[in-house]
Amino acid sequence: MNADTREFLTAVLDAINIPTPATFGDHEAFRVLLEDRVLDAVVALNGVLGEPQASDWGLGWHTGYLRERLAQKPPTTYRHYDADGGA
Repeated sequence: MNADTREFLTAVLDAINIPTPATFGDHEAFRVLLEDRVLDAVVALNGVLGEPQASDWGLGWHTGYLRERLAQKPPTTYRHYDADGGA
């Protein structure tokens, strides 16, 4: 696998691999954010795969697009467990 492909796949994983909500009450905000990030990943995947409704601007462009969209939607809208196991 080349570096560009690895970077794109890492961005897709970053889109869908967000922290687990800390409490049941945080689940709705988690779900909404995850759904929005998944849609961004789908748009990027469609673009890379050359779907007719998406522009074929190259792997690097779609990786950048996805990273920009994810930066606008960080997992800060709900409480979650951090890497150390705390909420």
